[in-house]
Amino acid sequence: MKKTCRYFFRLIKDNFISLAAFEFIFKASVFILFVPLIAKLMNIATNNAGIMFITTKNVARLMKNPLMIVMTAAMILVFICVSYYEVCCIWMCYRKYTRGIKMTVTDMFADGMIHLRKTSRRYGIKIYLQMAAIFPLLCFHMTVILFDRLDILSSCIKFIFKGVPVRYIGAVSAVAVIFLFSFSTQKFGRSISERKEGIKHFFRRTLHLVVTNLLTGLVLFLIYLTIVVIAALVIRFLGKKNSALVYLIRTENVMYYVLAFLAGAFGYITNIALLFMFQSKQRVTEKVLAKQPKGLRRKIVTVLIAIVFMADAGTAAGFFMNGSHVLEEMFISTSVTAHRGGAKFVPENTMYGVQYAIESGSDYIEIDVQLSADGEVFLLHDTNLKRTTGANKLAYNLTYDELSKLDAGSYFGSSFSDAYIPTLDEVLTECKSKINLNIEIKSVRRGTELVSKVLELIDKHEMREQCVITSTEYPYLKQVKEMCPELRTGYISNMLYGDPTSLKYADFFSVKFAVVNENFVRSAHNAGKEVHVWTVNTKPLINRMKGMDVDSIITDNPVLARKILSRKNDRKSLAEILQTFLYR
Repeated sequence: MKKTCRYFFRLIKDNFISLAAFEFIFKASVFILFVPLIAKLMNIATNNAGIMFITTKNVARLMKNPLMIVMTAAMILVFICVSYYEVCCIWMCYRKYTRGIKMTVTDMFADGMIHLRKTSRRYGIKIYLQMAAIFPLLCFHMTVILFDRLDILSSCIKFIFKGVPVRYIGAVSAVAVIFLFSFSTQKFGRSISERKEGIKHFFRRTLHLVVTNLLTGLVLFLIYLTIVVIAALVIRFLGKKNSALVYLIRTENVMYYVLAFLAGAFGYITNIALLFMFQSKQRVTEKVLAKQPKGLRRKIVTVLIAIVFMADAGTAAGFFMNGSHVLEEMFISTSVTAHRGGAKFVPENTMYGVQYAIESGSDYIEIDVQLSADGEVFLLHDTNLKRTTGANKLAYNLTYDELSKLDAGSYFGSSFSDAYIPTLDEVLTECKSKINLNIEIKSVRRGTELVSKVLELIDKHEMREQCVITSTEYPYLKQVKEMCPELRTGYISNMLYGDPTSLKYADFFSVKFAVVNENFVRSAHNAGKEVHVWTVNTKPLINRMKGMDVDSIITDNPVLARKILSRKNDRKSLAEILQTFLYR
């Protein structure tokens, strides 16, 4: 047992840098390639199923669709093939190590492809069937984390195993997968003594698998807990108390997906090391490790890896700088929109509101725009300036120079006396790569000109992925779609009537909370439309909207909304527990 443990840890320790670099490049590439692909396939499947919009309530209907079944099976086959290539790369790293050769990331990619071709020719479909047997174990920890986080995935499991609690499904699956893995890698002899020896090895391997995966799970949990606690301490001593919970929730959310990534990497590295030990008679050499010679083929592979890595980095930077509706649709169930920037805490439609929306961790900031007498797009909700500035004048009759000199904050509190009416241009500059914008185009004079100028400013800042346009005037939305079809639009209404499917120029509805109900949400989702609800400011209302699967909660209190949405079954999240402990 001691020799086995020593051998296992040495295999991983001496190759850890190459293994970690390989896993990072490989899994990042797979993620960036497959997430948009899966999103497109899901759109095809939902259209075919006639629902167009996936929620936790209609996922059962989607799962029964024949096209969805075929596509799911095809994706599983693709993942098994990709996963087998990953296994081959790691396997060759361990094999060459036992022969005294130090593998680089380039060597792993090149030798992995050679090994895949050889084994595919030699064993044919059998090797992929064996891969299908061990695939669930390799991805077990990652799958558990993602299923716990993504409601759609957990809903699929609940549909497949009706009436069985998810925790029992996980426990039984873990045992079944480990036994299947161990059994598929064990050879049982023909004689009785050989079979007894085979059974003994089988249970020994099973024990190794159980212990290794329990330890892997423990290590992942400790990594997660350590980083979240360190982040909490940093926020406690360097951050602001009012925004502490938001940053803790954001850190916790990010760590879930980082943890899923690490779980996938650890699952492959540790379990393939065990598989290699089970099936290989070679042992670690005591010779000084030599580097593998570089031929033309390996130099070509190096260049290809560099190109892939740069493409991954560029795509990731694009997601970070401009956002991605694909990622939002897959990983965010209900978003939080700061109404006019968080009108409960700061003056509305000011730079104070912009800063608060960003600091509160909101997904969107909702702002209202109008057009000044000299053609400048500025932020203001009312047509008359009296409520927010004290000036009893119509905003569209003033130039922006006149508007900018007005006090837009003292009505809220004397500490905001320096607040002014900002332009959309400076708001877009401040928000780029920080927060998405819900830009409401007010029903005012020169509306057509206002729409054109708003679109020009969005294009100037290259922020189409970060912005949505809303209005109570449906012709404005039609104009937006004609000028910029890919920009998302929302129709604002304080009542529900008519057929939502008839509004083809609106991608979502922005509806008053008092009139929204489950039937409307269901019919809108079935028509492929999102539902954003305003203005949701209390805990009961937020919980009600959460239960109806609305797509965005527009609120004056984004911190409260984020806190409630982060909870599972109304239990306090780790972020809330840490905040209570640190600020008591």
